[in-house]
Amino acid sequence: MKVMQYTTVGDVHLRPFEMKPMGTEMSGILTLRLSGKKRREEILGFGVALTGSSCYHLNRMNPESRHAFLKEIYGRDGLRLSVGRLSVGSSDYSAELYSYDDVQDDTSLSHFSVARDEAYILPMIREVLRIRKDLFLLASPWSPPGWMKSGGSLCGGFMRDRYVDCYADYIVKFLKAYREHGVPVRAVTPQNEPEAGTKGKYASAIWSPDTEAEFILALKHQLLAAGLDTEIWMFDHNFDGWHRVAWQLKEYPKLLENTHSVAFHYYLHAVEQIERLRELYPGLEFHFTEGGPRLYDHYATDFCKWGIMIARAMNHGMRSFCGWNLMLDELGGPNLGPHACGGLVTRNSASGELTFSGQYKALGHFSRFVDPGARVLESEMLGDGQCMFRYPDMGLPTEACVLQNPDGGTVMVVTNPNAEKRQVQVFYRGSWWYCEMLPESVSTLVFPGGEEQKA
Repeated sequence: MKVMQYTTVGDVHLRPFEMKPMGTEMSGILTLRLSGKKRREEILGFGVALTGSSCYHLNRMNPESRHAFLKEIYGRDGLRLSVGRLSVGSSDYSAELYSYDDVQDDTSLSHFSVARDEAYILPMIREVLRIRKDLFLLASPWSPPGWMKSGGSLCGGFMRDRYVDCYADYIVKFLKAYREHGVPVRAVTPQNEPEAGTKGKYASAIWSPDTEAEFILALKHQLLAAGLDTEIWMFDHNFDGWHRVAWQLKEYPKLLENTHSVAFHYYLHAVEQIERLRELYPGLEFHFTEGGPRLYDHYATDFCKWGIMIARAMNHGMRSFCGWNLMLDELGGPNLGPHACGGLVTRNSASGELTFSGQYKALGHFSRFVDPGARVLESEMLGDGQCMFRYPDMGLPTEACVLQNPDGGTVMVVTNPNAEKRQVQVFYRGSWWYCEMLPESVSTLVFPGGEEQKA
């Protein structure tokens, strides 16, 4: 049985090292203990958003370079991303500001059209699908047409209840149009960040909990009438909104029959808060749908941050982890909003040179080794308590996530975000294994599955 450790530290990315059993336990180091219990959730996959801005840059690459890049991101021998998020019309990371029906009061939607996406958005998505045919696509609107909201603008305002049925028809038209263009969307959220007060600075809308709940019920009815099996994931905003979701599910019991999952972003509070929802609704599913690197804040070196975030998301039952923009330029554009986001990959607009983010490096520690259908094995890191004598410089805990693939192979991802080395051991398959965790490093331990585990 060949057991491998892949390490990212400093400028070294995924350095391979063949591990050997230790022979005996060490008494003074950290121990990763496996409980033997599996979480019920099957992993859907890992991905990023194919925003309008990302498609804009992909379209500017020469075909050969673009194909090679997309194979690295989505191909079986590359990052192997299997989830993609799209915007319904413009987002803050688009090159243009529009909805699919900007004709005032067109409640019949007779002017609905996705023609603007045909220039470079739909072609780029189709090119990705040719490489990863089973890519799971989620779509999120940043704003309904302005005339459906208070204020009448795409940027800001409140969704108006009188247009709930019309907007459900709008989303169904979008799904049908994209399917006709060779892009099947498997899930939608009603609204990206429904509680975001953007003060008119980019495409957005505020939705009350009642309006969102009523829209989900109306949309589900129209999806069924249209013969579509598209999933509906509710909320699509920060962890601290768990109480809003709990109230909606209590106030509108039929939501549980009509929504598949709850989507979360990481910009406020912590993933641990979703455990409150799990206690109330054990069968509810969760997805991490947005969080990406900051262009001017440790862009290429924050892999420990993302190693921890992805591990915590998986350990708390998220079925998928989706980052933000696949590709932006060296200034973080095109950008129609106030945020300074970086892409998973940065493409220099003059030279075409590609720079890879810390999130790209961290994602690879999971996505390159964890298959769809994998399940998290519950685990605990022993011996990593904080010494109060060192307060306030006590350091951060060593984070671990253990997943088992459908073929029985096991993947252990360990992150040491501290400036000091950590030593970790784990007892697995009848032997003790030693994992050296250098300062500020991420390591993936891969135990083979299938026939290879018997060798």
